[in-house]
Amino acid sequence: MTTETVYERHSAGLIRRLERVLGSREPAEDVAQEAFLRLWQKAPPGLEPHEQAAWLNKVATNLALDELRRRRVRNHDPLQDEAVAALTADRAEALIVQEALSRLSAHERLLVLLRFQAGLTHAEIAETLAITPEAARKRVSRARRAFVRAYKGALPREAPVVLLETRLDPGPYMTWLEREGAEVRVLRPGPVEPQVALADAVVIGGSVIDVHPAVYGETPRAPLKAPDLRKDIHLLRLTRAALEASVPFVGICNGAQLMNIVLGGSLYQDLNLDGVTRRNHWGIQHSIETRPGTLARRIFGRGGVVSSEHHQAAHRIGRGLRGSSESDDSIFETLELPGRFTIGTQWHPEHPESGEMGGRLAAALVEEASRDSGDHEEAAG
Repeated sequence: MTTETVYERHSAGLIRRLERVLGSREPAEDVAQEAFLRLWQKAPPGLEPHEQAAWLNKVATNLALDELRRRRVRNHDPLQDEAVAALTADRAEALIVQEALSRLSAHERLLVLLRFQAGLTHAEIAETLAITPEAARKRVSRARRAFVRAYKGALPREAPVVLLETRLDPGPYMTWLEREGAEVRVLRPGPVEPQVALADAVVIGGSVIDVHPAVYGETPRAPLKAPDLRKDIHLLRLTRAALEASVPFVGICNGAQLMNIVLGGSLYQDLNLDGVTRRNHWGIQHSIETRPGTLARRIFGRGGVVSSEHHQAAHRIGRGLRGSSESDDSIFETLELPGRFTIGTQWHPEHPESGEMGGRLAAALVEEASRDSGDHEEAAG
């Protein structure tokens, strides 16, 4: 296969990716063309087609980073302008975001823009900077914390910002969180990473729609409630972004299941049909008991009565997670990542029927979100 054929096959996708990084199409096309010329003139001989494609993409990314470095002193950098638009829909606040970005070092600003606007993964950033993925993750985490500190310094708030996404009516969740002093922002359409970057905490609420089994590597084997694979993928991306940013996180019902799946877990597709329990967990109140030494025990004490509305639950538990409370028929009702404020509840704390238990979770989340973002532990990769 000729280099021309390789370019023809990959140029469209390459230009789209470069456009995300550089902020407009014309420079993206220029960089792609320059990368092609280098492929033709300088690529090592004898490369297989897939190796040529990888070489082309690596060179193009490095050229794009060089272009961003040349631009970094300009306030009208298109990528930065797009980042401001994605970070906030409020025009007055956009000026604060712009100011916060300008207070970062060039390297910090570059990392924030590449990760949270251009959407490069830690592995892609590592490759372009010639460092390990772990080093890239740590540098991005430090850059994000520096940005949030600058942002908060320019726009002080008494209330922590909680980013909320739910397939249900957001009203009950907003009331539940605002009662404890949070400022709630509902996730807007568009990229999720920029919105997570400005959040003090993230909450993903419940849904009457089941998670599609394809996202945890299974085929449907039970009657499911209108699964929506595209929406699942969107919510999984939000969950992953929140976990990588290491902001306090609460996943509720569907949100707890997504947290488990992101970390490699799976679900019982139907608790009754899978033989886990004979009890109906849909629209009932029941007791839970927490395990010693867990975040659930710290928040809820030994346990209490909660309101559930589900027919699925965690089966294989994801990497690093632990079950921290159970119902009396042995269903995990909370999952958590030890050492972090990352917790999923299979029950609904926003339901009035969950009473004191729900209020304790909202209060604990708002208290944790109120801490300076620099106190958050670095993301777990």
